[in-house]
Amino acid sequence: MMGCPTSSGDDDGAETSASTGDEVCDRYVACVGEVKPADQGDASARLGEGGTCWDAAIDAQMACIDECVSGLGEAHLDSPAVAACEPPKTLNDAIFEIGAAVFDPNDPFADPMWGPLQDGDPLEMVLGGQGLLMFPIALRGANFEIAADPTDFDDPKMPRVDMWMDIEGYNTGVADHFTRLYNYPISFKPLTDEVVEFLYIALIVPDEISDPYVLDGLPGHIWIELQPYQKSPIVRELDVEIVVDQLTL
Repeated sequence: MMGCPTSSGDDDGAETSASTGDEVCDRYVACVGEVKPADQGDASARLGEGGTCWDAAIDAQMACIDECVSGLGEAHLDSPAVAACEPPKTLNDAIFEIGAAVFDPNDPFADPMWGPLQDGDPLEMVLGGQGLLMFPIALRGANFEIAADPTDFDDPKMPRVDMWMDIEGYNTGVADHFTRLYNYPISFKPLTDEVVEFLYIALIVPDEISDPYVLDGLPGHIWIELQPYQKSPIVRELDVEIVVDQLTL
C-alpha cells in the first residue's frame, strides 16, 4: 500500500466541480446535434457524459475516443462553417477504467492481477498484508503522461486521484462517506504501448466496523476523479455489491 495521501482542499468541491474528461466526445455529440439532429440521441447515449462507452473496458473507451476524433474531422470537412464541429486545438482525451485487484488465495505473496469490474458486479473485501480489511481497487488508463519513475511522487506528471466509496447505511466517515482518499498519487506502469495500469488502491474498512459481515450483500458506490498531467480531470462512477467471504478473513 502506498503512503498516506494528502488533502486536496475542500472535499465538497472535488465531488462536484470535475468534468468528465471525455471532452472530444462531448464536442462530437454537440456537432452531431448540429449536423444530424436525428442521430444526437444515440450519439449522446453512447459517447456523451455518462454514456455507455465510459462504462466499458479501456480498449473500448479508446475506440470511442477514436470514433469521436475521426467523426469530428469528417464533419468539419463536410460542414466547415459549423463551429461545434471544429476539432479542439488541445485534445483532452484521457480515459480510465475501474477494476478490482485479484489476489491468489493460495499465495499471499503473489502480485495481484487485474480483475474487470462493471456496474452491479460483486466487490470482495480482503484482509491486507498489514492485517487491515480493505477493498482493493485497480485502475487502467490511456492517453495521458505518467511519471518516468513510478516512485517519484514529487514528479508533476504523477497522476493523482480523489475518490470515495459509499455503502448504504454505513457512510459515517469523512464528508459522510464510508471511506475516502484525497490527492492520492497513482504510480501507473505501462501495460502496453498505449495502456497503463495500477494495482492496487486499498480502500480501508473503518475501525468503527467491528463486524464486517454486516456489510455483506449491501450496495456500494465508487466515485473516482483522476487528475492526469496537463489534461482535464476524468470522473468515473461504479455501483457494486459488497461481498464478505468467510475465506477472506
